[in-house]
Amino acid sequence: MITGLIDFITGAALQLVLLLLSLLPAVDLSALPLAMPQGVADALGALNWFVPVGDLIDILTTWIGLVLAVNVAMVVQRVISTVDR
Repeated sequence: MITGLIDFITGAALQLVLLLLSLLPAVDLSALPLAMPQGVADALGALNWFVPVGDLIDILTTWIGLVLAVNVAMVVQRVISTVDR
């Protein structure tokens, strides 16, 4: 039972680390094979003057990562507290 719990915790920690690492690299949109229509690109460029879309995406990904980290920590805490009983 203890080895299964340790395997679960290490597997969850590994998955969390891999998730956080997958959020880190920046994506170069010009390297993608997809082409955005020029009208959409112009509209997004104009919108970016008023709403910093890149900053919002960075804040959103950071927030999601932190929420996931807190939820994993809460699950680990509950598992540990049930094992201690």
